[in-house]
Amino acid sequence: MVTSTPWLQFTGHQPKRKRAELACITCHSKKIRCDLQVRSRQGLRNCTNCETAGKECRTRPSKRRTRRTRDPPSPLNSGSREQAQPAVEDSAKDTPHENVTLPEPQWTWGFDNPSPLPGDSTQLTHAHLNPPIDHPGGNLSCSPATCRTNDTETRRDFSSRYYELEIQADARNQEQRLLAQRPPDVPHLPSPDLLQSFIETYLEYCSPWCPVLDRDQLEIDELSQSPLLVNALAIVGSHIQPPILPHDGPAAYYERARSLFYNDAEPDVVRSLQAVSLFYWWSPRPPTILHRHSSWWWTSCVVRHCQQLGVHHQPSLGPGPASSQHNQPANHRSHLIRRRIWWTAFARERLTSICQGRPSIIDEADCDITEPTLDDFPDALLDHTARVRAEIFIYWVRLCAVIGRIAKYLARPTSAINTPFPTHLAQELITWVQSLPPHLQLPINADRTTTFNRDVHQMHLPYLAVIIMLHLKLPYQPHHSVAYPPTILAASCVARILRDTLARGGTRFLMAITGWYCGMAFIALLQACRVDGLAAAANEDLDILTLAVDQLRSMWPTAQIFHDGFQRLRPSAAGAEALLSLSNSGPSAHVGLASTVPNVEPAITEVPVGPGTGSELANNPPEGLNWMDYFPFATAQTSGVAERLLVPHTEEMTFEEFPESMVQFQDLFTDCNFPDMNLFT
Repeated sequence: MVTSTPWLQFTGHQPKRKRAELACITCHSKKIRCDLQVRSRQGLRNCTNCETAGKECRTRPSKRRTRRTRDPPSPLNSGSREQAQPAVEDSAKDTPHENVTLPEPQWTWGFDNPSPLPGDSTQLTHAHLNPPIDHPGGNLSCSPATCRTNDTETRRDFSSRYYELEIQADARNQEQRLLAQRPPDVPHLPSPDLLQSFIETYLEYCSPWCPVLDRDQLEIDELSQSPLLVNALAIVGSHIQPPILPHDGPAAYYERARSLFYNDAEPDVVRSLQAVSLFYWWSPRPPTILHRHSSWWWTSCVVRHCQQLGVHHQPSLGPGPASSQHNQPANHRSHLIRRRIWWTAFARERLTSICQGRPSIIDEADCDITEPTLDDFPDALLDHTARVRAEIFIYWVRLCAVIGRIAKYLARPTSAINTPFPTHLAQELITWVQSLPPHLQLPINADRTTTFNRDVHQMHLPYLAVIIMLHLKLPYQPHHSVAYPPTILAASCVARILRDTLARGGTRFLMAITGWYCGMAFIALLQACRVDGLAAAANEDLDILTLAVDQLRSMWPTAQIFHDGFQRLRPSAAGAEALLSLSNSGPSAHVGLASTVPNVEPAITEVPVGPGTGSELANNPPEGLNWMDYFPFATAQTSGVAERLLVPHTEEMTFEEFPESMVQFQDLFTDCNFPDMNLFT
């Protein structure tokens, strides 16, 4: 009679249960099971045993060597993977695991897939039979501590292919060390009702220019897991639309968020970049001195982090070295968010470059990421408002790309007195404005705006400012600037945009760079005050600019500088009229004016008014460019200045030099280079 044996029968090689990656020191010393890893995913910082005993739960750093796993098959070969899976399973039952082999990849670069280490065959088989699952919650390639540099969409550096094992081991050691050294979190979060109002403010006023957050990320429960992101949203909400309920204020929220960022308190790198992108709406002081609080600084941080993550490269989905598991986005949502973060930083960096005269950080030649499209905005397919805002962002990024090329051209050092006008760049501006769909065109063709869209109005401000920048510098000689019609009309359109905004109750949603837009328009309109027939209308526009800057200075310290400059250079409209009368008093007045300013000749350019008439140099300074093409939205009803410039008249207008005080003001802007005193954020 055969008796049953009490021993378990061997039925094949059983996979070893995976050890927990995280365990506390107390549980490890007692050799008991620790659930710290499971609870950390739930946002908790201690295990059940330590919580029950009332002890501090400290993470034990891992001393085990990190094993390397074979890259999973690319998505393009998912069908062949499913067909091959049963064969591998059958062989696993009949053959010892040491003999299991996996099919080699199609490409032939051997250093992209080094031979596995001894003892890793089980892990390779397990990785092949159980490919990583695409979780919608976040990037699984990021550990709870931080995101690795090589967890990028397109890692293309050469050395990492040889030293991948060492890079992985060092990244794991750093992650464990950060976890062990992290102090316990004591979150300072606003109340749920305040947080909800901050979310609504972001969606209403900021999302068109900073679409770094998805709506499903803005649930209170999910946001509460990231104190950094919550405080960043609080900066935006409390600064743009301050609640009447008691709250800490944007300065306190900013200091708290900045400390969390520098202390690496946020384990998710994407959330960190989302939060830093929101710092753009807080500027504690103007960058007249060097400090690490300006938009230039924070935009640089976002750009450098994105470049380290490889976001500036287009991910490769085909076979090749760029299609390993670390070179793919963990999921589609994370990929789209990273793209929108990159293009937000790109646009801001271009604007800062031209208004501060600084070199661009991003070189377009180093990037092959595709332009943003509606496919980057999942909400745009379901909501019409979201679609319009997505389109505004897309066209805004295209405009900023052109502005960046113009900034690079204007910043080039040159010894030539008469630099050729960049006609090709001006034509790019014209192409952009003429490519806008009807619902994104500036609706200022009548004497009042009946279809006001603050985002469309705001999108055209940098467009008009860069037109002023291009034509105000002609003929590129110090103290010898001539006011051309495109400069004056663009400045008048800026005033019209701000007039529409002020008529509707406030300017708090405008970004800090709006002060610079006003400053550029102010210079052009000061020149218009010197033109007989334009002085009255130009002074009306100057009043609008002064009022707008007066409102902006309550939010942005940089606007205070422009406000003080406006008061110094234009004490009153009567003063401007007096200057005009003085200049028209006779030839002796011109001689006296020129004699008080060294190296200034009393050059006068006579410009008949009306499209297509008069001097070709004044109406069309660059050859082959019609300045009227800049303004498809402008008519004689747009403003008083537009009426004088766009409607044919018989009298001639005289465009003259600045008086002495205005020449000093022109010095601040002509060369677009501010190494000693930066006036803009």
